[in-house]
Amino acid sequence: MAMDFISSKNIFLLVRDTLEMIDKRVIEHGIRVGYILYKMLESEDRFEKFELADFVMLSTLHDIGAFKTDNVKDLLSFDTKNNMRHSIYGYLFMKYLSPMENISKILLYHHMDYYKIQETPYEYLDIACYLNLAEDVEIYHNALGKQFDFSLFAKYAGTKYSEAAVSAFSQAQIRHNVLGRISDGEYKQELDELMNYIMFNNEDKSRFMEMIMYCLGFYTDEKVADSVTCTCICEQLGKWMKLEPREIEKLHYAALLHDIGMLAVPREIVGASRKLTDEEAQIMRKHVETTEKVLSNRMDQEVVEIACRHHERGNGTGYPRGLLNGHMTDSDKILQVADTMSALVNKRPYRDPLPKEKVIDILTNEMNQKNFNRVIVETMIRNYDIIMEEVGLRRKEIQRFYDKLQTQSEKVQELFLK
Repeated sequence: MAMDFISSKNIFLLVRDTLEMIDKRVIEHGIRVGYILYKMLESEDRFEKFELADFVMLSTLHDIGAFKTDNVKDLLSFDTKNNMRHSIYGYLFMKYLSPMENISKILLYHHMDYYKIQETPYEYLDIACYLNLAEDVEIYHNALGKQFDFSLFAKYAGTKYSEAAVSAFSQAQIRHNVLGRISDGEYKQELDELMNYIMFNNEDKSRFMEMIMYCLGFYTDEKVADSVTCTCICEQLGKWMKLEPREIEKLHYAALLHDIGMLAVPREIVGASRKLTDEEAQIMRKHVETTEKVLSNRMDQEVVEIACRHHERGNGTGYPRGLLNGHMTDSDKILQVADTMSALVNKRPYRDPLPKEKVIDILTNEMNQKNFNRVIVETMIRNYDIIMEEVGLRRKEIQRFYDKLQTQSEKVQELFLK
């Protein structure tokens, strides 16, 4: 895939913005930690800018595992107590889903005391040790403000923290006034400039886009299944409808990302096993506008428009804009059918997946009411078994991935938590 719909820098910003929807404080903490690590490494003049940018991105996401394993509302608690579980999950998540597998093990070690891992043969062990110190400095500086005293950390050089890490932070603080720049907010501009150097190829970008979709699994695995189902149906319908490859590619990424705004919806609403109240339904509908806000100025605008029209309907009864057929593209209309299909054929908290006959009845009724495009619905019905066979294969891949993640997580926990 050409994948020129998004820049390397915007990949970072989109991942960051997606996770901020779950809990902004966790990512703001990560950004500050990333800045501290950046200045520690910069003071040593060991790495090129693009390498520093990679380390900063990983550091920004260093708590990504906590979205799955912990109650992120208590930042100090989950990052200072029982923190290996989210370190392990974050490491595996980044290893298997991102193109940063070569540095992902930094996350595995970054909560471990230096004296326990100093003999570990890992290329980036020193970065993990630097990240360990940078995170603790940020947490306590954020909590104590002007009362923060780094000498309390320095006395643990060679035991809890590596001597090199303590030295690097001391030098960075002298040269760059790191904590002062964090306090006055100047660090944000420095980080923004650094991320201009981040470099991802087309395959890297594609993997990050899929990783963003998997972030829906921090709420519920079913939302990942929905997005995979929807994306697969979109691709298949696009081919049967003979869309140009470029249009199918746009449709693919729109389908991957169309529901990321769900991360801003309270979990008790997303996972409700009952009919939503009118107020809750309005909150749920806001996910489309949230998706648009997150994607705009990050992705190609045509991809954004396709993604944000998945609840529009041809007769003008959809939302959020009530668009009519004439104002929508074939790609828009395909995603609308695919999104509805994913809701019907996948399990919900309040019902089991619907059988083929019932799904076809619903699609036909929507078509007759001019909600859905007739040609698209008829194409879906005519090729139902072929398309759903492909969906089944994709869903098995997802299940294999989750099984692998669970197995690997248990094995690593046995090693580090015994």
